[in-house]
Amino acid sequence: MLGVAGGGRVQAQYALIWKPYPIEVPAVTLLALLPGLGMLAVALGFVLYAATRRLGWRYLGLGALAWVVTVALKFAWAIPINPPLEHALSAVLPHWMSARLFHLYAGTLTGIFEVGVTYLVLRRTRLGYAPWKSALAFGMGFGAVEAALLALSPLLAVLTALASPNAVPPDMLSTLAQLNDVLRGLAPVWERFFVVWAHILANVLVFHTLAVGRPRWFWLAFAYKTALDTVAAAGQGVVTSSLAGMWTVEAFVGTFGALGWLGTRWLQGRRPTPVEATPG
Repeated sequence: MLGVAGGGRVQAQYALIWKPYPIEVPAVTLLALLPGLGMLAVALGFVLYAATRRLGWRYLGLGALAWVVTVALKFAWAIPINPPLEHALSAVLPHWMSARLFHLYAGTLTGIFEVGVTYLVLRRTRLGYAPWKSALAFGMGFGAVEAALLALSPLLAVLTALASPNAVPPDMLSTLAQLNDVLRGLAPVWERFFVVWAHILANVLVFHTLAVGRPRWFWLAFAYKTALDTVAAAGQGVVTSSLAGMWTVEAFVGTFGALGWLGTRWLQGRRPTPVEATPG
């Protein structure tokens, strides 16, 4: 750096000395285990309910398999298609419009794969012509396996951070340390509990469609699941921005889940004996 002193040019010299200091990050505590353990408890709770009520292990397992297959198909579609589609929408439309259209598209994918593909398989294999207990077990298996699998990632990450924090990158430690906040840690548990009820309603509506031979129940399941995932897609950015934003989104999820519970109870008393009918 050059300066002027007494009419002459003076070369200012700086000696930089680097000293290593530890990077300070918040500590991860046992409270951070709450999301993973809580989501796992939700999954086990529904499985135990199905077992004690003798709903049937076969349809519980078929529901879990249906989730794995339909979500895998959804990802197989979304991975190559979604990025260029999102880019194309943002290139021709204002951001507020392109974002909303893309969120609706993301929600519709859930309706197509998780409801539509499930309906087609159950109809063609005749597995959908089943009694109420089987339909309920199928929906519980569908939702419980999602809750269990989603629990594994935060659970393993937090256990690693507790056992060997030096093996975890500092930015990840900072993220995991946010789960020390009980209100933040409870959000995924709340979400999984209510989302399982949403899965249950959507699936028993599919079985009800086959039982009564009326397509309106299928389209209700399709619209319900699409709306739920549209809200979830729109709320992804809000969830990470603030605690208030997170719980605003979770309030919407809780509303959908409460409708799932009420709708399931309403259908239970109106379920006829299944007959092989082709919805027209």
